[in-house]
Amino acid sequence: MIGVGLVGATAVGAEMFGVGWSVTVVLVVWGVAVLVVGLAAYRWRERAFFAAGADPRGVTVAAFAGLVPVAGLGALTIMAAMGSPDMLSHRFDTPFHYNALAYIRDTHQASSLTLSSLGNPDLPAAFYPAAWHDLGSLVMRTTGADIPVTANMLVAVIAVVVWPVSCLLLVRQIFGRNRAALVVAGVVSVAFPAFPWDLLGWGVLWPNLLGLAIAPAALAVVVTLTGWARDDAIGVPRAWLLLFVAIGAAGLAHPNVLFSLVVLAVFFVAAALVRRGVRLRGQGRTWRGVAEIAGFLAVLLLAWWWAATTPALETARTWGWKAFQTPANATGEVLLNATNQHEALWVLSAVVILGAVAAHRRYPTLRLIVLGHLATGFLYVLAAGIARPDTQKFIGYWYNDSHRLAAMLPITGVPLAVGGLLVLATFLADKAAALPRPRALSTTTASVGLVLVLLGATGQLYAQDRTDRVGVTYPRFPQDQLVTDQMRAFFDRVAERVPPDAVVAGNPFDGSVLLWALADRTVLYPHFLNSLSDDQAYLAAHLDRVATDPRVCGAARELGVDYLLIGKPTDRSGPRTYSGIDAVADAELTPGLELVDSAGQSRLYRLAACDSASPSASYALPPRP
Repeated sequence: MIGVGLVGATAVGAEMFGVGWSVTVVLVVWGVAVLVVGLAAYRWRERAFFAAGADPRGVTVAAFAGLVPVAGLGALTIMAAMGSPDMLSHRFDTPFHYNALAYIRDTHQASSLTLSSLGNPDLPAAFYPAAWHDLGSLVMRTTGADIPVTANMLVAVIAVVVWPVSCLLLVRQIFGRNRAALVVAGVVSVAFPAFPWDLLGWGVLWPNLLGLAIAPAALAVVVTLTGWARDDAIGVPRAWLLLFVAIGAAGLAHPNVLFSLVVLAVFFVAAALVRRGVRLRGQGRTWRGVAEIAGFLAVLLLAWWWAATTPALETARTWGWKAFQTPANATGEVLLNATNQHEALWVLSAVVILGAVAAHRRYPTLRLIVLGHLATGFLYVLAAGIARPDTQKFIGYWYNDSHRLAAMLPITGVPLAVGGLLVLATFLADKAAALPRPRALSTTTASVGLVLVLLGATGQLYAQDRTDRVGVTYPRFPQDQLVTDQMRAFFDRVAERVPPDAVVAGNPFDGSVLLWALADRTVLYPHFLNSLSDDQAYLAAHLDRVATDPRVCGAARELGVDYLLIGKPTDRSGPRTYSGIDAVADAELTPGLELVDSAGQSRLYRLAACDSASPSASYALPPRP
């Protein structure tokens, strides 16, 4: 969580001060941060800045021992889904994420305040959460890995390392120094296909994946601040500092994670205020408690009203995802962890429900987790089963998307499942002690045994479901791929024939969009949801008239476009934005274009008709450092 926040903030600050993005800049900022915090901690060490004391060694060993099988289970899922580390993702959002990494690589600019335009000077600067891309660019610079390998390994580490450790901290704060809880927390965290596995294939929503992966850690901070932590491992003073870090990290990873945290944290804050109100009443200060609760409700309602009406969130609120089932079916999916019409996970769901039931008597903090789980489930039902204009004020902050909302359920599902396993483990330990010949069975041993049973009963925690959800983004058949292996090899030849500072036009839907990420040659249309300037739109619609329409060459000169890349055949029934490029793809010969190279159905043309004038290259990226 600290790493995401500090790296994302460094990228913003570096660009504001005109400093190029690099590993050195990050190391300097980290060094300063460590020095400042270290000196502050030393200066106020007598004021309990840190937690009262470290956990016993046995507790720590149990926690990390539970993470060992996670690495194996997660790695097997990733390998089975990807096939090889350099496999391309072929989903709708992939071109933007790949080309954003290419943009950072080429310009040394990585700020969340400017990344969205990918260097297009005709687009106004707008916020886009770039923390995932910032981390990816650092992986590229420190390892030399190419963009597909970088993206695959980064999301694998988020799913297999960041998410389980984040869940481990939340479980630690809820159950305290409970070895039985900590030894199973990591394994349980990878059992829910809705997260992290679904977001590795749906979208792909890699920034959202990063943000939600640190959400349990951020919620653990809230648990400390509201006084609901058991054997607190953070400490209130440190938690106040981490709260601001968490807010920044979530916002720079993906802002809708902030809304997710509000949904889950509001119950902890409200419960803390009610508890404080009861205490104030006992002191004869009833009206003080009432005023604090009323103030909290007023702030909450005011914030909700702003979010439901501000133009800044209008695009997200009005995104057009529709309901696809009945509310009753959606409710059943929440109970059975079968969201978005996947198979029911009966065994895991039974454990989660048992944990929710046990929360009433055994684990007070877990009751608030139950409320958060119910609230998230309600939001999912709105998205999957209703999704009307009037529901946008509740689910619009997640783009009205059932997948994003379903991904929230494991944040609360993991501690509930841990609670369910603890109930069963305690029952087994008690039964063993009550035998005619009593057996010594610790709850930790019983918990480990239950996890082994869970692994066997669920096919290694629904391994096939996890693999299928991730594998959807890595199709094996060429007809399902945006860029085939043949095209990928052709892109290497294109890089040999096109100068490094050239700009290449192409219909992004035919795969040419990935030339930038795969061959380091800038493309004019770098993703599917391009906002086009007048020149860009005219070139896309009329490029087949390059020999007869002077305005085509004028637009090409203005944009610095010298080449046209044709990829694989595309569906012509969609929007006609790129009709001029499509006409070239459909024709055997287009006057004014010179064929430079071809492979299969892919072709590279030079705009020979525009040779008479030198391009201004106003769209070209800044000179490379």
